[in-house]
Amino acid sequence: MLQPLSSQWTPTRLTLECVDIETETHDVKSFHLRVLPNAAGEAPLCLHRPGQFLTLRLRHGDMLVPRSYTIASPPSRPMLLTLTVKRDPDGLVSRYLHDVLRIGDRLAAQGPGGSFDLFSVAPRRHIVMLSGGSGITPMMSMLRYLQDRRETGYRVSFLHSARSPADLLFQGELTAIAARGGAKLGFICERDALPGMEAGFLTRDMLQAHVPDLHDCTVLTCGPAPYMRAVRAMLGEAGFDMAHYHEESFGDPAERRNPDGATPESLRADGGEPAASAAPPPVDHQPAKAGQNLVHFTLSGKAAPYRPGETILDVASREGIAVPTNCQMGLCGTCKAHCSAGQVAMDDTEGLGPGELEQGMVLTCCGRPQGAVSIAL
Repeated sequence: MLQPLSSQWTPTRLTLECVDIETETHDVKSFHLRVLPNAAGEAPLCLHRPGQFLTLRLRHGDMLVPRSYTIASPPSRPMLLTLTVKRDPDGLVSRYLHDVLRIGDRLAAQGPGGSFDLFSVAPRRHIVMLSGGSGITPMMSMLRYLQDRRETGYRVSFLHSARSPADLLFQGELTAIAARGGAKLGFICERDALPGMEAGFLTRDMLQAHVPDLHDCTVLTCGPAPYMRAVRAMLGEAGFDMAHYHEESFGDPAERRNPDGATPESLRADGGEPAASAAPPPVDHQPAKAGQNLVHFTLSGKAAPYRPGETILDVASREGIAVPTNCQMGLCGTCKAHCSAGQVAMDDTEGLGPGELEQGMVLTCCGRPQGAVSIAL
């Protein structure tokens, strides 16, 4: 049975310093960050659970622009955090990291968060890791942890899909791990596959040939939404027990909401509260009247009015409340929070787990308050 390290982080505000930037592929870089001491002079060790994410707190003017990225490094290497990020031509924060961030720069962050991790999923002895594109990052944290801890009681089968060999992430490291017997490895390339690689897309036959004892495994998956749907479909066709299936999804960075006029160069990385001289946000902050539409943020002790059609995430970002976010489309569940009073209309509920809707959980990225509501943020 996997045992977590004795001292675990709880989500907290962090200040990170970039100490190295490593080019992985033509559009992916790894950012190596160290945690700086807090006001009390304490620097927490990076004892996240392998697979969890961190939320960066950037700002455009007085608007918070939070973005969540998986911590690709394992907690067994506690002096540094590594975020491996793909540059999207339309992605605001990914372009900031690739084009603006330099060694020595600091970033405000919050975390860790998420339950897609080795300890939460309680895997069987044979773990199947399926990743597409940059969905490989939580798998690398998990695999690196298993390797560092010499967890010999577990077997890993790792299948990674990419557009082409030039897009394969961590190919050298994975090949070395496989050579030491640390994983059974397979690469799948949509085009230009080289000898020893599979060509095309992951299929049920390909999966079962690579993992003959599939029904005795725990399957962990991360990748774009179409990849995730395809994996779920092929596992269903194979009669796999989905109680042993766990996934982490992410959406298209280009579809995430960004403040008007924001550019990578306009972002601030301090993540603090807006300056006192900043222009007031374009909403009425007068004392609430009876029946006024308000979002009450119960953990932050704030209450804010909202415009018709705004999401809870929109309101929280304007108020400087960091909400872990990823897809911002209602698919991944990263932004969910508990609603203790009032009604919230959601555009989508796919990101909620079984029973969570009945328990009062809402997806803040696509949840639109209806009257006064109370949200645990």
